[in-house]
Formats: sequence, C-alpha cells, structure tokens
Amino acid sequence: MHTDFTITTAEGTYTLMPKLIISDTPDKEAGEHITNIIQEHTGDVLCLLSGGSALDVVEHIRPGKKCFHQNCIGQLCEKTECRTIFMLGDERGSREPAVNNFLQLKNRYLDYPILNKTLDTVPLENESLEDFSIRIEEKFFSILTELNDPKILYVLGVGTDGHVAGIFPGEIDWFMKTYRDDLTYAPIHLEGLKIDSRTSLTPTWILQNVDELIGYAVSPDKHEILTKLNTEDKKLHERPAEILKLHTRSTVYTDQDLA
Repeated sequence: MHTDFTITTAEGTYTLMPKLIISDTPDKEAGEHITNIIQEHTGDVLCLLSGGSALDVVEHIRPGKKCFHQNCIGQLCEKTECRTIFMLGDERGSREPAVNNFLQLKNRYLDYPILNKTLDTVPLENESLEDFSIRIEEKFFSILTELNDPKILYVLGVGTDGHVAGIFPGEIDWFMKTYRDDLTYAPIHLEGLKIDSRTSLTPTWILQNVDELIGYAVSPDKHEILTKLNTEDKKLHERPAEILKLHTRSTVYTDQDLA
C-alpha cells in the first residue's frame, strides 16, 4: 500500500509526509528499491547505511550492477564507472564488535558481497572521537571525489524519540553546535545514551547532498513516532526525523498501518 499524506486541521495544514510504503516485508521492499536505483543509474552509487534495525535492509540489496557499457551489456561489471560504494553514515565510537555499526554489519553479513564495497568505520586504538570523525570525513571525501556521476542514497532508521541515524533531538544551542553547518561528519557526545560517543553525517550535508532518503521504521513501538510525523510539524532539533519531510525525495518503509 503506497500512501501520500496531507493533514489539514483547525490549526492549519501540515507538511506532507514522504511517500509511505506499508508492507509485511518492508526490509525486502526497501532493499529492492535500492537495487533498482543501483541498476538504473548510469554511474556510481554511494549508499549510506544506518545501524540498528535498518541493517535489515542490507540483506535485500544486490550491489552487483548490469553495465551500461556497450561491450558488456547485461553483464556484471567492475569498471570504475559502475562502482557501488557503501558506508555507515553514523557510527559508534567503539571497537567492540557488538557495538560498532560497521563490525555489526560485518559479523551479520560475513560472506555477503556488500562487505568488500563498504568503507571501514572502526576507530583506531586510542583514537579520540574528534580525531576519528576527522579521519572518516577525510576518507569519505577522498572516495567521493573519485566517483563518476555519483547518486547518493541514505537508509535512515527512525528512533522512537524521533532521532535518525546519529542525529538526536536536543536544545537548539546544543544541536546547532554539535551538527554545525560547516561540518560533514560530526563527533557527538550525548549524556544519557547507553552508547554516548557517536559520529554522524550532519543534517545540512544530508539535505544538500543526498539524492534520495529511504526511511525505515518497523515494529509496533514505531507506530507513535510515525503517527506524530504524520499529524504535526516540529523543528529539526526537536525531532530530527523531520528531515524525511524536509528532503525533496524520500520514502518511508514500515510494517505499521497508520490508517
């Protein structure tokens, strides 16, 4: 079921929800959607991933690509012009396999072909979160500048508090200082979280550079946040999931019926 929402109340008309796809297999549908984009784009694709439940989507992404070169139509191609690169757009400042998002991806999909196409985002031993974020930003830009006509996708998990990836709600001053407009990849220290040292691509960079957002919110505990996104507007610092409504091209996959 595909639904687009416009909500009008006595207080006014709220921002459109992104396209909402309600399915019994949202991970499969999201993965197939990403695969179709990879196949159809005649150039490189950079697919950014979130940790947590959003990693469910990876199982259904087929990173191999039917080439558009005339001498290998219909064949899988590894030429520079046909690369598909993956990276965790948010990370946890830990080297523990059960904590670090990249290592969780690696352990979960040990023999899956996506792994040799995914940038390593594991902190070095004794590396500070600030140094780690600088190193990953430099690594990210180095890869990005090598890509040919890249299309950038981002799979964003949605938390029950309205956070997406490593972008958390907070007071406006803290939010603007943490996710500065002049940063691409930010270090985040946030007390109260079980894992309180994080890094993340910033909202400004995402809105200005990502071609398409794929939101992923499954299980009954996500029903409330999806309903709130559907029926009210908030500032980005109050509810970072608003980025899905601010972006010009986004789709949310869920197993929750909001009718």
